[in-house]
Amino acid sequence: MGFTSRFCKNRRIREGKSMRPVQDIRKLALIALLAGCVQPSEYGPRPAQTEAEIAFAKQVLDLVQARSFSENREYCGYIGLDQNGGFIATKARPGRTDSCRPRAPFGFNVLASYHSHGAYTAQIDTETPSVSDLRADIYEGIDGYIATPGGRVWYNDAAGEFTELLCGAGCIRTDTNFRDEYPMRPGLTLSLAELEAME
Repeated sequence: MGFTSRFCKNRRIREGKSMRPVQDIRKLALIALLAGCVQPSEYGPRPAQTEAEIAFAKQVLDLVQARSFSENREYCGYIGLDQNGGFIATKARPGRTDSCRPRAPFGFNVLASYHSHGAYTAQIDTETPSVSDLRADIYEGIDGYIATPGGRVWYNDAAGEFTELLCGAGCIRTDTNFRDEYPMRPGLTLSLAELEAME
């Protein structure tokens, strides 16, 4: 999948005075492309994940952690590439305690989403991605980076339909109230089915 925008997926194409959904998927794709709704990337398919991308994602997530803890809400956004191939990120958007809906400017070449998990609580497992975190990335076909209150960073692989722990507790900014009750080693992977079994 190229870096196409998902932000006009529900857009309807104007035909005369009425707004009617186009039934034929091929027609919809062509009309959307011509209308500028979907912008194919000049970069082609998503490049393989690199250490530089991971390092950039960690920096972005580290910057949102303090605010995420103090307000006990998720913050989210997108990581992408600029015209020169450099990493860029959208401004973090505030969400709720357990959800966040990122937005990106039209034409933003999305590599992955990112979001934090808010403040630490012993009542809810915020140290692993939720089923809905992984399902959303799979559905949208966009990989995702997730920060936990314990300072862990996870990577949701949309195509592979699994999540991987990139770095352990304390890897990025950590909530001062965090207690590491379930140590996990970097490299741990969990499938969607395994996450579902944990909930």
